[in-house]
This record gives sequence, C-alpha cells and structure tokens, in this order.
Amino acid sequence: MRPLRLGLSIRAKMLLVSCVLLAIPWIAYLYAGELEQILRETQESAVVNTARAIATALNDRPSLFQAPAREAAGNASNAIVAYKLPQPIELDGRLDDWLRQGVELRALGREHVIEQAEDADVAPITLWHALGVYDNYVYAAFEVIDEQIVYRDPANPRVDAADHVRIGLHTPWGELRRYIVSAQAGGQVSAMQVPTDATSPARAQLETRIQGFWRETVSGFNLELRLPRAMLGPRLGFAFADVDDPDTRAIRSIVGSIGPEGKESLGTAMVPPPEAVQIVRSLSRPGTRVWIVGPDRRLVARTGMLRNTADPASAGEDNAEHGLLARAEALLRPLYRYVIAPAPTLGVEPEPYAPLYPGAAAEAALSGRVVSARRAVETSPIEILATAHPVWADERVIGAVVVEETTQGVLAVRQRLLERLLSLALGAFVVVALALFVFATRLVIRIRRLRDEAEQAIDSAGRLRAVTASSAAGDELGDLSRSFSSALDRLAQYTQYLESLATRLSHELRTPITVVRSSLENLKLHTLPAEADVYVQRAEQGLARLATIITRMTEATRLERMMRDAERERFDLRAVVTGCVEGYRIGYAPKRFELVCTQEPVYLSGVPDLIAQMLDKLAANAVDFTRGDHPIEVELRATAQEAQLSVRNVGPRLPAEIRKRLFQSMASVRPPAAGDEPHLGLGLYIVHLIAEFHHGKVIARDRTDGEGVEVVVQLPLPRPAAAF
Repeated sequence: MRPLRLGLSIRAKMLLVSCVLLAIPWIAYLYAGELEQILRETQESAVVNTARAIATALNDRPSLFQAPAREAAGNASNAIVAYKLPQPIELDGRLDDWLRQGVELRALGREHVIEQAEDADVAPITLWHALGVYDNYVYAAFEVIDEQIVYRDPANPRVDAADHVRIGLHTPWGELRRYIVSAQAGGQVSAMQVPTDATSPARAQLETRIQGFWRETVSGFNLELRLPRAMLGPRLGFAFADVDDPDTRAIRSIVGSIGPEGKESLGTAMVPPPEAVQIVRSLSRPGTRVWIVGPDRRLVARTGMLRNTADPASAGEDNAEHGLLARAEALLRPLYRYVIAPAPTLGVEPEPYAPLYPGAAAEAALSGRVVSARRAVETSPIEILATAHPVWADERVIGAVVVEETTQGVLAVRQRLLERLLSLALGAFVVVALALFVFATRLVIRIRRLRDEAEQAIDSAGRLRAVTASSAAGDELGDLSRSFSSALDRLAQYTQYLESLATRLSHELRTPITVVRSSLENLKLHTLPAEADVYVQRAEQGLARLATIITRMTEATRLERMMRDAERERFDLRAVVTGCVEGYRIGYAPKRFELVCTQEPVYLSGVPDLIAQMLDKLAANAVDFTRGDHPIEVELRATAQEAQLSVRNVGPRLPAEIRKRLFQSMASVRPPAAGDEPHLGLGLYIVHLIAEFHHGKVIARDRTDGEGVEVVVQLPLPRPAAAF
C-alpha cells in the first residue's frame, strides 16, 4: 500500500509550521491559572495583614466591646444598628444624604412578615430602613415598596386605617410606648401615640416631638423621621402595615424588624463606637468589609462594602483604551466571549444587614485563633475570603475582627490577562504567519525563476539554447543557480562536441571508405576464383551500408544548417503535397496511395523543399509498416487558422514504451534484421524539426478504428494582411 502524500506547496507548509504558535494561547491559559493562584495567595496575605492591623489597633480597648445597659432577655438577632452621623439629616423624603454619609439601608422582606392575610401576596422586598444618631436626635429612614398607597381618611378617626409605619420603643425609664405614622397626603407628618395593647387605636394622641416627611415615589414612598434621643431607651422596633383597599381599609400584611406590640419583642438600638469605626475606616481599603464582633458574637461595628463600584476590569479598560492593543482587544472582545467568560460582578451586597456574622470564622477567632476561610456567593463563581483575628486585652479575648474581600478583582485580573495574552498570541501568530508567507512567496518566486531558466535553457528537441546567468545571492538557492549554470555550461560544450562528432566521423570515414571501394574495384579487374566473388560482393554490400549510415548521420546536421540558412517564401502547400503523392505512387509501386485534398490552394510561409522532405519521411515510414495491399491515406485539410496534413496506414499500433519519445533522435521501433536497410531512428526526428521550423507540431496516434497509425502535422497559416 502506497503511503498517502499531501501535495502541499512551500507556502502551505510554512503556514502549517506557523500553527505551532497556536500553542501560545494554551501556555497563556496555564500561566493565567498560575497567576490566579498567586493572586489568591497574595490577597489572602493582604487580608490577614489588614485583620492583624485592625486587631492590633483595637487591642487593650475593652470599652469598645462593652455592651450597653440593656435587659438580659435581649436577642442579638433583633439588633438595629444606629449609625453615628457626621451631620444632621434634612427631612425632605430624599435618601441621598443618607447614602452620602455612608449609611446602609437594611432590606426586610418575606422572611420578616409578622402578619399576612390568607390571600395577600407580599413582595420579595417590601421595606428598607436605616437609623442614625446626630447630637441629641435620632433619625430614621424608611423606603417602602408598595404598588397601591392608601392615605388616611380625615373623616375616619382610626390612624391605622391606611398605610402606616408602627414604632415601638422602650423609654430610658422603662416605659413601653407605641406610635403610628400615617399621612393624609405627601409632605410633613407627625407621629400619633396609641395604646400599647393595640385595642383602641382610635384614642391616638399627637406626638409633636416625632416629626417627619412623607414623599411618594414611583415604587411606593419614602419616610424620614426625627425624634429626641432622650425618648429612646436601649430597645426599639418598627413595622410597616400595608392597606390596599381604600373602602374596607383592612390591613393585608405587616412587615417589620420585630413586632412592636410587646416589650419582649423589641430589639436593641445599637450605636457603633465612633472610635472603632474610625480605626476600621483608616486601615481598610475599597472592596473590603470589616466586622467587629463582641464576645457574645453581637455586632459592635461594621463598615465597608464587598460590592466595589469601581470595577478594576473596566477601569483598566478605560485607562488603556488609547493604546493600539487595547483598541484591537475592544474589537476582538465579542469573539473572546465565546472562549473567555466575562469577569463576574456582585449584583447585590452579600448579607448586607445581618445582625450576626454569618460565617464560622468569628467563633474560631473568639477562641483565640487566626482563621482564614472562603465561602461561595450564591449563583456566582465569586468567593468571599474572610480572615478572623482575635482582639486581646490582658491576655483574654475581648472580641474579634473579621475582614472580608471577594475574589472579584482576582477574576477580573485573570480575565484581562487572558484577553491580553490571547491578543498578543494572535498578533504574534498573524505577524509570524505573514512574515513566513512573504518569505515563502519570495522563496517560491526564486525557485520558479530558476525552474523557468532551466526549462528555457533547453528546447523541446533537447538542444541547449543558452546558458542561464547564475545568481549572485549568497544563500543555498544562489549556490544552486550557480551549480545549474556551471552544469549547463559543461553540457553545452559536450552537446557541441556531439553535434560536431557526426560531421567529423563522416569526414574521417569517407577517406577509408573510398580506399576500400577503389580497392574492391581494382580487385574486380583481376580474374578471381569463383568462390572469391561471393566475398567481394558481401564486402561491397557492407561498404554500401556503411556509406548509408554515414549519410544519414550527417543528414540531421545538414538539415539544421539548411533551416538556419533557408529563406522563407509563400507557396501552395496543396501543390507540394499533390506532387509528392504522385511521385510516391510511382516510386513505391505496387504500394497504393490515396490522396484526400482540399480543392482550394493552401498558402503557407516556409520552405517547400523541407515540406517535401518531411512528407518523404512520413511516406517511407508508412510504407515500412503497412500490411498487405491496404492503401496509404494522405489527407490535407485547411481551416482559417491552420493546415492539417495526415498520413495513415493499416498496420501495427504504436508501442506504449515509445509513445513519449517517438520524435526524439535515435528512437526507432523497427526490430533489427540482417540485410535490411539501416534505420537510425532519425526519420520522425527530422519530421519534428521541420514542423517546428514552420511553427507547427506533429502528433502520432493510433487510428480510431484501431487498425493502424495516424501521423498528423499541424501547420499554422499566415494571417491575412489587414485591409486599408
């Protein structure tokens, strides 16, 4: 079985070799994975150092971790974080001043439903709230999501027969009070104090110390309240009651942090220590969230956000958009998305308002150990890296610091690195492939030029036309070109020697042949025995054969010289063919010749004697191979462009081994036979030379009926002169 070989050109092979560069993206992918691991380790070290620094700053400060005076029954899960405000809040129903001061609104939803009608449907997030302290006032903010706002009817004495916010608080002197805030329209509002047992809300009393502002929004309404700090003790609770039907005014659902109906359900209002918050903010960095946890796992302070609004990936893109590589990346980024997933981002802050730290690292830190742990973010490949460090005072743990960061930045850097490396790899592949293609093209051009020069140096008859000029290039192709030129030069000298050898041999052999012939003639003048006549006759026959061989050896050389010196003339090819065929009928009798010729003259530019000599060779060849008394057919046809001269005979078909070299010199298919006329295989070679001299060509093929051979000579006719 022969092996399969692909016929690839040099350019295709070089382009195939350049595909090795496609291994660069795979190496880049492995490199990005290693770099991601290094970045994760570096990030973990940075988080540990941040936690250690904050814990060191909080060491020996037990006052920061002391719980305020409160009842032992307090539940840390109901704690409401009150932020220390740097400036007062303007009561206008807009929450942007809260956000500017770094206050985070806590979300309450389905899990905080206190009451709900059987057919009521509570939105996933119904209430957002925040609490802040400035000077002698406590500020509260509520963002309520409610599709149907029902305002209070002035004719209805019940203040709870509308959408309203319930507030329950424990005064510093231990008294439980309940308040309801509802509005007849948007604008300034005041709280109404109601009985604590919630049996007679109609007996409400106006509480002017609690002031607020109600502003309607697209999704519901915002409510801002302000109350004196002296009214608030250690416990606080609130809730939102939703009323959807303005006719029945029945409460559909109540959502809140705790139920404000009883003292036992109120949570604690906790104000983070300003000193602790200041220490944490000075040592933390963007994208870091810090928890300060007390010995009982209660939240002392929390600052920072994991959801970093300044995306490092997009920032890197913005800074690099002016570069050429960055612009190329921007164009290729839609294609990269098929192989490289975009860097994930945090849509919402994880556990934004959890009253207790959700991980187990705080427990380990409160036992005196430094612990680092990772936990996954739901529906995201982002992980939260948390390091918990104990805070010491007098060789005992008084609290813990938990520093959290997400792997969002690491994943963003990995994505940017993959895109950059892929862009560089593709750029390198394109540049190298283009350079190899240009180099291969230049190499192919030089090789083809060398091939053309080699082909042009030898004509179709095998004769050297001219020795090609060698290349002066110093590489291997230049050396090959010079080797070709040197070989052709030596071949030209040897060919010239062979071409002149026949003439020299003819000249040198004619003298001894003449001597032998004269000696035989003189010998025949003397009386010889009868048996000697046989030897003399054989000597004369051999001498005649030798003379014929010498004549035919020099025939091709004389013909080439004659063609170089001949002058072309315009003659009638039909007349030449007709005259030759008439002579063949007489000279080759009893062989028969049939002529099929056009009735019109066929004018050709050339030498009529050469055409006649060519037809003589074809006729002699046909006579030698014709079987029996079958006629030899000679046909002359003419078209507007060429004349076709065909000679057909019935006989053996062309041997397959000589078809391609039939018109070469010394090519013969006749079997050697003693006593026959010598044949050197020059007949068809001379036919080829004459046809080529007349800018034509000769074709030998088997007849269509398979009974013999047909030789066709195609000669182009001269173009008619343009009419003026």
